[in-house]
Amino acid sequence: MEKIKKFLFSNTSIKQTVTKNMFWLSASEIVGRLLKMGLVIYAARILGAEGWGIFSYVLSIGSLLVTFSDLGISDLLTREIAQKQEGYGAFITTGLFIKIIVLCVSTLLVIYIGPYLSNIPEGKILFPLIGIILFFDSLRDLGLAINRAFEKMEREMIVKMVMSIVILILGIFLLKLNPAPESIAVAYAIGGLISVLIVFFLIQKEVRILLSVFTKQTILRVIKTTAPFALIALITTIIGNTDIFMLGIWKDSTEIGFYASAQRIQQFILIIPSMFASATFPMMSRITVDKQKFRNIFEKSLGVILMTGIPLSIGGILLSKQIIYFVFGATYHAAIPIFIIFMIMLVILFPFIFLSNAIFAYNKQKELLRAYSIGILITILLNIILIPKFGAIGAAIATCISTLFIVLILWHKMKKINYFTIKNKLNKIIVATIAMSVLVMVLQYLNIALLLNILISTIVYFYLLTLLKEPLLQEFVYFYKK
Repeated sequence: MEKIKKFLFSNTSIKQTVTKNMFWLSASEIVGRLLKMGLVIYAARILGAEGWGIFSYVLSIGSLLVTFSDLGISDLLTREIAQKQEGYGAFITTGLFIKIIVLCVSTLLVIYIGPYLSNIPEGKILFPLIGIILFFDSLRDLGLAINRAFEKMEREMIVKMVMSIVILILGIFLLKLNPAPESIAVAYAIGGLISVLIVFFLIQKEVRILLSVFTKQTILRVIKTTAPFALIALITTIIGNTDIFMLGIWKDSTEIGFYASAQRIQQFILIIPSMFASATFPMMSRITVDKQKFRNIFEKSLGVILMTGIPLSIGGILLSKQIIYFVFGATYHAAIPIFIIFMIMLVILFPFIFLSNAIFAYNKQKELLRAYSIGILITILLNIILIPKFGAIGAAIATCISTLFIVLILWHKMKKINYFTIKNKLNKIIVATIAMSVLVMVLQYLNIALLLNILISTIVYFYLLTLLKEPLLQEFVYFYKK
């Protein structure tokens, strides 16, 4: 019992710390997102594609308007606390003050400017609630960024679990009373408020330490440092939300609902690389001075991410119809081709998150800015060309192509910063994925239930990797046994 307690609540080595962080992040993200996904499924079925589309559309406009509220400060805090460079305390505290001021201004923009940007009249009433949701979400993420810097991911479990339970129970209750988009928005807003109160209660000791070293002299330095982050935040938010916003220009809320439903499943799957990136980021920020050590960890981490992402992508494509029907019902049949494109994107998005973090750890955010700028130009151009003719499918294709361009650029930049290679790490993964794909199709032909198909195929995939003696899998198995 003492060994388990020590493993889960202390940091003793790089591998143990990463694994401990991964455990807590996995637990909080998976359980939390499963609970919220339950509400998404319930709401999408109750509201229909039109009602769900209205909520998703207003949320996208709100996200665009609060872009500058982050300024990249959340990730910057994590890096600065982890590296502990001279004067980092005053730097971080000043960043916190700037973040809160800009967040308040951004929230007012959502509430008062958002309705004028909406092309869907039914969504205008939602903007005050969406503004409140995004305000609380940003504050919570700020608190969690501070917490992650101190590598206390076990606290994150408490915050996200409580928040998700509140949102799920309250959301279902309010939707039963009033089956309208406002009900789900109220549930998210109250859950967000509770999560903010909990996270700042848990990190109050760390916050007091940081607030004690505030100096006005660091304001200009923080603004200068965060300027590239502000542009990165703007571009990434546009990339993430411009598709739904531009869909609202040419198409109706029903088509947005189909798009947003397929996108939700993709976002749920993306918790895997996100957790891994969050768990390794503080440690990677500390070892940038040792290029060989960084390269070793980076290559293995990238290999593990692709070992998970490739089979998920192929499996999602093969089971696309069953997954959409199982999650949202047959009325969302039009979301299937959109979902297939999002599953193809997984192979691109899994390394994208990790590459961005690695470049950021080296303080090369200007490289991210260049890549993201190209990405947003491609996104807007392709959306203008494809959405009027192909609708939501065109928006998905545009996002997929622009993301691919970004990843190719980041891959090239990271090789220049610290050369890496994964050529020899994919052969066995590809062989196991092909065998798993054949099994998926056979089980599908035999009308095996979706969840059972996924379970059997997953077990067989990792068993094949074991038989092939995949070194990445062997290393992790060995470590867990130890």
